[in-house]
Amino acid sequence: MEVLEIGRKKKEKVDLMAAKELMEEQRERDSKMIKGMFEFIDAQGGWLEFTYRWYPGEPIYKLKLIHGEKCELPLGIVRHLNNTKKKIRKMSPNLDPNARGVPTTFEVQSRVRFTTLDVL
Repeated sequence: MEVLEIGRKKKEKVDLMAAKELMEEQRERDSKMIKGMFEFIDAQGGWLEFTYRWYPGEPIYKLKLIHGEKCELPLGIVRHLNNTKKKIRKMSPNLDPNARGVPTTFEVQSRVRFTTLDVL
């Protein structure tokens, strides 16, 4: 009889104190308030409402941002907003008739933008 263990790997454990220190540094950086203007590129003149919580134990923020509104937000939420993108898939112009119709390329467009007042 032969017994093989497959997929058994040793997991490296992170030092909890070091991880907590790094998380606290990042939390401190993300809580810095930034003044700027919100732009909703997808629906200009509209508004965007969402909830946000990144770190455990942090309160849940419910945000409603209106296009063109000047407000003050934490840096973590600003980075989250500026990284909100959507993929627009494009079909190849010279598509093989026997192909399955899977898009070969895609374009990435930004959905929302938060511009700091320093830039404006």
